Amino acid sequence: MNGKRFKQIRENLGLSQEQLAHMLGFSSKQAVSNIETGFRNPSNLVTAVMLILKELPKKRSLELQTLLFEFCKQ
Repeated sequence: MNGKRFKQIRENLGLSQEQLAHMLGFSSKQAVSNIETGFRNPSNLVTAVMLILKELPKKRSLELQTLLFEFCKQ
């Protein structure tokens, strides 16, 4: 997945870089920025999560986002 597509999915999900970074377990929003600018590539797991969130119906996507946020709080 290229950075442009990654950013498009994030924006369609209504998430800031900081929110997405927290949800994916990244240490800071800089990791998301690095992916979006093409400085680094997302792992296969991160790519899969983004594609799943994009393809799920909105309600299910929000449920999964909530679960990921809660899991990362631990």
